[in-house]
Amino acid sequence: MNSARAQHWWFWSAAILTALKIWLTRGQALFAIGPAAADDRLFLNLAAALLRGEWLGSYDTMTLAKGPFYSIWVAGVASCGLPLRLAEQLAYAGACATVVWALTPLVQAAWARAGVYLLLLCNPMTYEMVVLGRVLRQNIYTPLALVVFAGLIALYARRARTLRQLSPWAVALGLAGAAFWLTREESVWLAPSVALLAGAALWGAWQHGGLLQLRHMGGALGVAAVCFATPLLVISTMNARTYGYFGIVEFNAREFKDAYGSLMRVEIGPRLPFVPVSRAAREAIYEASPAFAELRPFLEGDIGRGWAAASQCVTHRSVEEREIAGGWFMWALRDAVAAAGYTHDAKEALAFYKRIAAEVNTACMQGQIPAGPARSGMLPPWRDGQTQALASTFVEFADFFASFRGFNAHSPASMGDTASLQLFHRMTRERLSPSPDSPATREMDAPSPLDQWRTAVLQRIGKALRWVLFSLTIAAHAGAIWLLIQQWRQRRISYYFIVAVASWGACAASLLINALVHITSFPTLATGQFAAAYPLLLMFIAAVGLAIAKAGPLASDNTSKP
Repeated sequence: MNSARAQHWWFWSAAILTALKIWLTRGQALFAIGPAAADDRLFLNLAAALLRGEWLGSYDTMTLAKGPFYSIWVAGVASCGLPLRLAEQLAYAGACATVVWALTPLVQAAWARAGVYLLLLCNPMTYEMVVLGRVLRQNIYTPLALVVFAGLIALYARRARTLRQLSPWAVALGLAGAAFWLTREESVWLAPSVALLAGAALWGAWQHGGLLQLRHMGGALGVAAVCFATPLLVISTMNARTYGYFGIVEFNAREFKDAYGSLMRVEIGPRLPFVPVSRAAREAIYEASPAFAELRPFLEGDIGRGWAAASQCVTHRSVEEREIAGGWFMWALRDAVAAAGYTHDAKEALAFYKRIAAEVNTACMQGQIPAGPARSGMLPPWRDGQTQALASTFVEFADFFASFRGFNAHSPASMGDTASLQLFHRMTRERLSPSPDSPATREMDAPSPLDQWRTAVLQRIGKALRWVLFSLTIAAHAGAIWLLIQQWRQRRISYYFIVAVASWGACAASLLINALVHITSFPTLATGQFAAAYPLLLMFIAAVGLAIAKAGPLASDNTSKP
């Protein structure tokens, strides 16, 4: 079989398998949670406001609580008339294809490129339904992570080209990076890997063409930086004009972080696990801060009881104790500020948080309240024993992650009555899993025998893939150790090995951040927390395989001295 025919054969094989996967996933029903005001329903409400031309809608405590890109994506998909989950499956397949396109100058064998594509495509967590079958931003966050990697790989692979030739990839890299950053608030976990791959691109350009080529690559990365910054500036400006806050998410506002940090520095009463600001600490702060005292009727009333009940699974304390865990206290604080009448716009709310921070920090400095060092942000003070807990939790998370545990292709029953689920039908254009509280949707969304069969097939495929991919992960780690030894001896580094390190590092960073949150604030052991890292684990497997085989005919990658 000649080269051209082989390429066409592999292309059509990949295309057919992609179409088959998408057809099978069309049998799955969307898992809708009507009352999820801080997640699913929030994203749909913001998207509906965008479609009405009202930016993110009228201001309340939720408007700027989360990155806006997913809602922008949902609005764009709805305006095109596409079902949401179909669009998400197409986006993921497109991201996998983009990675292969980026690799094309390095990987010349069609079968090898097809293998990388199919490995990424077969990620079973792209059709996991118990968590990721919801209207959640992880479903666009995942393909965006792949496109960011693809953009950086493409620049290295085309390091001999001019700035003009590199610019399309640089623009794609910058825009994908901006969308990724605007989707979730903890996106810094990808930054070290981005820095490593950007550095490799600069080094490769210098090796290939000296200062001139380095300038071209530096210019391309500059274009990417401008394309990254521009959407952030545009959205920050829109928020400033509409709500009085120049920024993306209020949780990242200096005023909020300072206020939250000031409350956590107070040291009164016993330190309770997972509780950043105990009830005893709050009682002392009320006496020292007039601004915080205004929140007392709410934090110690129904709002406080409600959030204490929500966090009982972590605190293991009665509702009447009103001890609120870290994953919920930030919402309790915001609700109390709203109830006190300080959320007509973001500017007013942030001014109130600034008052709290100033009063509490002053009281701490003057010795009115026993307190630790000044702090800002939402990471609680480190406690004895947490270093060991972090290490053991990281190992537990790594096992959960690498084994693709938690996979389930079957959608749970949706939650909510007919009225609350109407928004999901209208905005997603998807069949919902029937809700026991909605007789109308039980009839309208009842799965057909074909849908049930397709879901059952996906369940069997996903269960089988879990063990295949886990075995490949173990083998890839063994291969990476072998590569490290060989390349250390030779004092030469394969670019594929750099990609493997970047992919592995991103996975490790995601696990570490989630383990940190898990031991300090709230449980994070769930597939949704690692959604964007799963395909990067598959990238690690592919990169190690390419690195081992690079001496053969499938790659034209040049090695470089460290």
